[in-house]
Amino acid sequence: MADEQKIVVEVPSDRGHYSPVPSPQSSKLEEFKKGWVNAIGLPDNLPDLAYTLASTVAIPALLSSCWVSIPFPGFIRLGVLGVLAIAGIVTLYLRQAVPEVKDILLLRVGLVAVGVLLGI
Repeated sequence: MADEQKIVVEVPSDRGHYSPVPSPQSSKLEEFKKGWVNAIGLPDNLPDLAYTLASTVAIPALLSSCWVSIPFPGFIRLGVLGVLAIAGIVTLYLRQAVPEVKDILLLRVGLVAVGVLLGI
């Protein structure tokens, strides 16, 4: 019985012998927009929403308080102002490029402005 050939039975899969159809991929621009909508959007549950809104006000307030009270060298002040200018340009770009986040972006920028004014 050791000399008998083994019989191999191939069972077709439930998908058949066809290659799977690739799922339609979204464009890079759509992925970019979807990523920013997820990043800027507010959380769904109440505790995370409260934490996000509080930190959006508290962190700029802390930084602006340090900006006023600690004597930084001039090159650091210029660097921070440069970073703020770039952040403003990116904010304006996102406002035009991703219209789904226009209102949330305006809310977040307003909360940051309130935090900066509280820190001064």
